[in-house]
Amino acid sequence: MYKLSSITLALLLLFSSCQFIDARKGDQKIARVHNKVLYKSDLEGLVFPGTNSADSTTIVDRYIQNWVKQNVFLHEAEANLSDNMIDIQQKVDDYRNSLLIFAYENHLLNERLDTVIADEVLLEYYEKHQNEFKLRNNIVQLNFVKIPVEAPNINQVRRFIVSDKAEDLKNLEEYCVNHAAGYFLDQESWFIFTDIMREIPINPSNHESYLRNNKFVELKDEYFRYFLYLRDYKLEGTTSPLIFQADNIKSIILNHRKQKLINQLRQEQYLNAVKASAFEVYKSNAY
Repeated sequence: MYKLSSITLALLLLFSSCQFIDARKGDQKIARVHNKVLYKSDLEGLVFPGTNSADSTTIVDRYIQNWVKQNVFLHEAEANLSDNMIDIQQKVDDYRNSLLIFAYENHLLNERLDTVIADEVLLEYYEKHQNEFKLRNNIVQLNFVKIPVEAPNINQVRRFIVSDKAEDLKNLEEYCVNHAAGYFLDQESWFIFTDIMREIPINPSNHESYLRNNKFVELKDEYFRYFLYLRDYKLEGTTSPLIFQADNIKSIILNHRKQKLINQLRQEQYLNAVKASAFEVYKSNAY
């Protein structure tokens, strides 16, 4: 029984000689476990260019040791699982086939899949499937401003934050840029109410009741004033707004397109094979 750590020295001799030339196109044998052989060409690319000699030796030696150990164990597994090897090989073949098909399908999808989804397509899907889009949380549209207690012109904030006029909101945004510690003034976006609660010192026991009964809220603590104007809200369990589901709908539509295109591509390949007489189906007495 030889010591694996001595293999590296043997490699240096093998690489510079013509001994132990194997029938595999003149490839040199490096190691053998029963009827399996590790060749010199199998080590190509193992060591990066520029690696010093000592590190190269360590990397190669470790790889050979691992290869030997794995194949010794694999030989024992094959010998002791011989009754089941047909099933195992079938699983390996099926897995390989699945990987090849998956890779080829992705290649074709990258070339041919239309990933552009127009707004009207989103709207059409949303209107047909509204029952599928139920909110899991209460959501709100709002104006929110958080300013230090010593900030000036507080009455302007109170007046502008409840206004729907574009000019007032512009003035409020300019004020916030100069004075606010935080603010939300987006007129289209929806926010999960519990996320907003992290920004303002409120903790109502009944969120639905709070949303129904509070349109404008002004609070103050030791350091900040908080202004909240609820422009709209939707409760958990109701239909989610389109803008809140846009990314989800895009994913659904793209998945539908992918499946449709894959089926189309498979049918095209099948018809091409029929025209080329590339396959035959034989009748069997077993049917």
